[in-house]
Amino acid sequence: MTQAAEPAPLATLEQLKARPGVILTGPDADARALTALVDASNLVRAELPPALLIGPVPPAVVTIVCQAAGREVRNPEGYQSETAGQYTYRYGDDAATGVYLTKHDHKVLRRLARRSGLRSTRTPYGAEPDSTGPRTVPVQGPDGQLAEPFPWEEPPE
Repeated sequence: MTQAAEPAPLATLEQLKARPGVILTGPDADARALTALVDASNLVRAELPPALLIGPVPPAVVTIVCQAAGREVRNPEGYQSETAGQYTYRYGDDAATGVYLTKHDHKVLRRLARRSGLRSTRTPYGAEPDSTGPRTVPVQGPDGQLAEPFPWEEPPE
């Protein structure tokens, strides 16, 4: 069974290398960095609607992909602290290794996708009301007080 080709990363190796603190050394450094860029791009693609990534990639997406890949390139073991005298080291509390998106990354991606966490849906209201009239659903306003009720009709069975 053949696998589908992986899509190209949303940021280039040159864009990653231009970030502060990203120094690629070693025989396989470029290949590891490119893999991190692909992984970060796949995570970002999972968060954004495909239409947003047609044409030029938004600069914020390039930044997030480079930051996520840069975390992996700079700290592949996931160390949070290290001491030289009486040598000690410590992994991060969640031992985050590999490519990952932070809460801030998710927040920016939601903003780019214009997703606030609220969703809209079609309602069956719009047909002629029956003899009892349309029902309403209470709606809480932004100030916590009840706002104008939302009309609602049960769908026909």
